[in-house]
Amino acid sequence: MEAERPYLAPELTLGELATQLRTNTSWLSRVINAGCGQNFNDFINEYRIREAERRLRDPQFRHYTLLAVALEVGFNSKSTFNRVFRKLRGVTPSEVARRST
Repeated sequence: MEAERPYLAPELTLGELATQLRTNTSWLSRVINAGCGQNFNDFINEYRIREAERRLRDPQFRHYTLLAVALEVGFNSKSTFNRVFRKLRGVTPSEVARRST
């Protein structure tokens, strides 16, 4: 996940990730559920939010809009990005961006 960053693909599915890892979906799902205590979507979204936080704090991305960050880290919409960010971090992406300026 760290090296290849498949989570950046907006249409990533459990099946697609299983294929990339050369395994089957049942096994991968069990590993994510048991090993990480999360379902596939939460697992992928955690990586996306970490990457979004990194970009929101990086001066190199300061000129990016929140929508641009959301799309580049794999979300399909700003509303989903905001909802997931708030769910996982307890704050909005704009709050993180403001703190970083």
